[in-house]
Amino acid sequence: MKFVELMPVSAFQDAIGAMSSREKLVVCGSMEDMQYIEEGLTQATESADAIITRASQLDIDTWFGARRVDIEMDVEESAVGLMDRVGNWPSDVVDQPGFSLAHDMMSGQLHTQLMGAKLQVDQSWQIPAHFHFGGWNECPAPDVQCAIWRYWQAKYGAHIVAVSNDVIEAYVERPPQTEAEAMALAWQQYCYCSDIVDQGVETVANLAATLLNHSVWFFWWD
Repeated sequence: MKFVELMPVSAFQDAIGAMSSREKLVVCGSMEDMQYIEEGLTQATESADAIITRASQLDIDTWFGARRVDIEMDVEESAVGLMDRVGNWPSDVVDQPGFSLAHDMMSGQLHTQLMGAKLQVDQSWQIPAHFHFGGWNECPAPDVQCAIWRYWQAKYGAHIVAVSNDVIEAYVERPPQTEAEAMALAWQQYCYCSDIVDQGVETVANLAATLLNHSVWFFWWD
């Protein structure tokens, strides 16, 4: 992996353009974000190849199923309740967010120094293994990350184009086209990253509305 400085105005388009190449370009955010990534890599105890091999052996449908049961039990026992957390399809138009990591989260301005990484991988779903991304708090471990993205890449044409210390963003070639498809995907994304609902859009239905016919996915873990 080689870290490089990127042009903020074209970084994501450049990353999308590199999706079909073996040398992928990944937007990483600020210099501070890059330093967090570098620090994490120095603490890695397993090779990316070992993580990818283990990911290829995971039954991701079983993982989603077990995770959904855990989430439903937790929500049922909370003050919110499952029906309120699932919600109803919004009647108003929902904002569908664009890519975020080229911007400062506080000011909303483009980074004056935007960093990225170039790395050799056969498929973009393998990228979390090279970043050793995950395994803290509720963030799935790197092998689970890869297995999930392998599934989403095959089904939706979802390609990771940005990774910071706590964010993943993707470009999606075949987003869901119906409300039912979007709800099914939103449940998977809630299982994968509950913070985007619990600390974000508030309901699974609201999340589904942001996914319908939309080519950008965003995930953030506290």
